[in-house]
Amino acid sequence: MAEGQGEQELPDFGEGSYWEEHYVKAAAEGEDVYDWLVGWTQLQWILEPLMGRDPRCAVLHLGNGNSPLPEEMFDAGYKDQTAVDISEAATLHMAARNRQRASIRWITADCRNLIQIPSDHYPLVVDKSTLDAFFCNDQHALAIMEFLKEAYRVTATGGTFVSVSMHRPKAVLPWLRHRLFRWRMIRARGGRGATSTFAATSAARPMSLWKRTGPGSFSR
Repeated sequence: MAEGQGEQELPDFGEGSYWEEHYVKAAAEGEDVYDWLVGWTQLQWILEPLMGRDPRCAVLHLGNGNSPLPEEMFDAGYKDQTAVDISEAATLHMAARNRQRASIRWITADCRNLIQIPSDHYPLVVDKSTLDAFFCNDQHALAIMEFLKEAYRVTATGGTFVSVSMHRPKAVLPWLRHRLFRWRMIRARGGRGATSTFAATSAARPMSLWKRTGPGSFSR
């Protein structure tokens, strides 16, 4: 067999252009919503205590795609939801689908550069496999750190960043435990297959921990 024959090239999960093309095609094929990993039913047990079961709790979803999680949480009483995705097609579709859930905000943005999102703001920030996608980026180390520094920046002091991942803990935890992020970590199994949920609670920290100095570069 010739070298490379029979090998299947992986999709460019780490690139924004892949996801825009994916959701345009999904809409054309009639796909309405889809959850890659888990939904509210599987996450309620961990998310509600983290929100203090307070319906006023503001929640930010990073890389939401066409996941129905924000609308499921809205229907459970949590009305202050913001969902971000790099795909404009996904964002427009979900905004149209949820016209009657008017308090959910749908934002098209790169989760590595959330200029529309204020710092130290959200008591709960949720990632479902967006971190996994950045593991597939050609410059994955930079992409992962850019993503995590934004997740850290927008999470309120004392709030929690929840990451649901298909990767094994030994792949994810070194990034979450980086010395730049003053998080207290817990890990819980849940969802389908080997899915793991990581909850990182933010301690008090200076919000100027990272400063953008140019495209793809940061300084302390």
